[in-house]
Amino acid sequence: MNFSVPGGLVNGFIQQSQGRLHYANFQRDEDRGVFRLVVYVLENYQSKEWILKHSVETSCILGRTDYCIDGFDWIAIHPECNLIFFTLGLDLKLMCYNMDRRQVKVICNLEGVKPPYLPYVPLYAELEALH
Repeated sequence: MNFSVPGGLVNGFIQQSQGRLHYANFQRDEDRGVFRLVVYVLENYQSKEWILKHSVETSCILGRTDYCIDGFDWIAIHPECNLIFFTLGLDLKLMCYNMDRRQVKVICNLEGVKPPYLPYVPLYAELEALH
């Protein structure tokens, strides 16, 4: 299946979460002259229409009004919750943004750790030893 994403995939991030495809990126709000973190959801795979799920000014989550920040890198969108994980800053802080609460938390410092950062995905297979 071919489809496009709002604003292009140049600096964006696409991943499945909560059973639907999510797309996160930064977009310039021309009316206010600020950048926003936007998250879209592909609600209908047939129509290929993206619905805006969340939008917040970058100054609220990154402390800056632009999005060209050293050390920023997408890591993951939580598979079951409205959480986005990313790195920020030259000291590579691993951070989490909660879309529901509109809160940012520093998880830890990744200094000395190099990308790619791979999220842990548990495998819930039945083990013969459990029976």
